[in-house]
Amino acid sequence: MTEKLPNFFIVGAPKAGTTSLYYYLKRHPEVFMSAIKEPNFFSYEETIRQNLYHKEKGVGTYEEYKKLFEHANGRHKAIGEASVSYLFYPTVAEKIHQLVPQAKIIISLRNPVERAFSHFFMEHKLGYVNGPLENIVNRKCNHKYAHLWYQQYIELGLYSGQVKRYLDVFGKDNVRVFIYDEISENIESMILNIFGFLQIDKTYIPALEGKYNTYSTPRNSFFRAIYSQKKLRTLARKFIPDEKVESIKNLFLTRKKKELKHDKTVARMNEIFKPDIIQLEKLLNKNLSAWYE
Repeated sequence: MTEKLPNFFIVGAPKAGTTSLYYYLKRHPEVFMSAIKEPNFFSYEETIRQNLYHKEKGVGTYEEYKKLFEHANGRHKAIGEASVSYLFYPTVAEKIHQLVPQAKIIISLRNPVERAFSHFFMEHKLGYVNGPLENIVNRKCNHKYAHLWYQQYIELGLYSGQVKRYLDVFGKDNVRVFIYDEISENIESMILNIFGFLQIDKTYIPALEGKYNTYSTPRNSFFRAIYSQKKLRTLARKFIPDEKVESIKNLFLTRKKKELKHDKTVARMNEIFKPDIIQLEKLLNKNLSAWYE
């Protein structure tokens, strides 16, 4: 029997609409998505070594990974997964290529400053990170995980080298890069673009209402204490049907207004990100000046 493996990957970036994209694609009758959105199979060693939260849903062996796709059948022309850690780690693109050389790659990018704040606000409220973002950005945080926090909020947003790796490994015809703001403005157009890229039926338009994994925080300190326990969340994910996850999360989380951003922190982040954004503009032949002007 021929092994069933993904033929496309949504590789990032974090907090750039990939969860919504995962659910939209999952609704298409010709698409099979892994039940675990982020198996992190190709980045498993890195996320375990760094003790990042990704490991709570990670799949570490090839046998486990294959099982995620064993229920795909003949009608599924596109088989995929959406591990956003894949974009950042340098060895992942080549690992994917070695196993699935003809894979198609989907990348969603967000203004790196907006992405960093969204990522930080979420993790700070869930108790994953301590201290103000300003100290992390300026490397004035003395916490033992400060270097990982800098990676998560700053280095993950230095996109040009990350995107270039995938273009170099898979070729530009097999990589599709989208901009988060453009997705928000015309989600249907973007979805049809992806359907064409994946060579699946473009006449089927899935329900596109609602956004997934949007900014939210625990409703109170009791829920925060529960929700911050990785083992409890991992155990719960084994028993909660995928389509019920968002409704269950809403019992614990509330979508509060985001905290105000510190002007000096934004200015410093713009200084860090601007040179890389300019390189990304050249790489994609796309005007991204709205991100730094």
